[in-house]
Amino acid sequence: MMFPKDRTIYANLNTSFTSFEALLADLKNRRLTGYVELTFPGYTGTLLVSEGELVNACEEAGANRLTGVSAIRAICARAAEKDGSVNVYSAFPDVVLLLHRLMDSRPLYKDLTSAFTSLDRLIAKLRADGLTGYVEVQVADGAGTGVIYLSAGEPVESVLSTRSEFVAGQEALNTIVQMVNTAGGSFNVFVEAQPPAGAAPSPASTPGPSQETHREALLAFWDEVIAGVEAVADGLSRPGRFVLAFKEVLVSRAVTYPFLDPFAAEFEYTGGHIEFDGPLPDDFSKALGDCLSDTVSKLAFQLKRSDLEQRVRARLESLSEKHAPVVDRFGLRDDFMELVA
Repeated sequence: MMFPKDRTIYANLNTSFTSFEALLADLKNRRLTGYVELTFPGYTGTLLVSEGELVNACEEAGANRLTGVSAIRAICARAAEKDGSVNVYSAFPDVVLLLHRLMDSRPLYKDLTSAFTSLDRLIAKLRADGLTGYVEVQVADGAGTGVIYLSAGEPVESVLSTRSEFVAGQEALNTIVQMVNTAGGSFNVFVEAQPPAGAAPSPASTPGPSQETHREALLAFWDEVIAGVEAVADGLSRPGRFVLAFKEVLVSRAVTYPFLDPFAAEFEYTGGHIEFDGPLPDDFSKALGDCLSDTVSKLAFQLKRSDLEQRVRARLESLSEKHAPVVDRFGLRDDFMELVA
């Protein structure tokens, strides 16, 4: 599985002279979002990192493939061996989130060839079907290998490795299609693994009926909280600065709170109001409290405003009393106090 590369943080570190544990600690302090690649002959281990935390991994050794927590342990253990190579790359949060979702993908189509299937028409079909997954492409005669990542049918990222270069983004997608149309190739299609039929929903996505009864009051409370933080942050910088930082945090937190996933399109904040499609999860308020706390910290650092938290606190301190019924009913004081303590 090939991964998109945004920016190289560390290149070709030798495991003989690198403390892998110290490296991961450094990335955690940096709150890096991206991935760590460990390679030996015939072996590749990739750790996905979101805001400095290890969220998933893929270990590939020959035909064997391991993912998840077991892969994280195996890769960290293998990093203690000599003469391996370590590369660290940053990546966009939405790309890391998509890779996390696709780590355990299942094959949908195997060994399709351009002699019978046009790559253009295949992509059009996957778009029409709204599938989330990826297409592996082998260009004929070993001219190149590419991967096209899709979310809800739309190509959101592509990578291409040829004999002379590594390309990503729209340029990679255009080149992959052009090379296959010219020289031919073969394709494998993988789609996001679905939970087993009849599986119970996770606790994080189980709606609380009492929340639905008071849905409007709960959303009105968080509308006012988020809009208050937005007003303070944008007042110290420029309009739109808060929303940009908030969306970045939502993406990074979506690993913990899947309903914040922008690809799922359940949660949206725009124009001072929350739009949420579906029943409110039990941890809805906890998620927003965590995200707003992260956003304020992020902006305080970016804007070099040590007084931002104090200003947010002053702006929001009256809201707990104004919205006391909903705050008390749903036990929101702890989540809210993250912002005003």
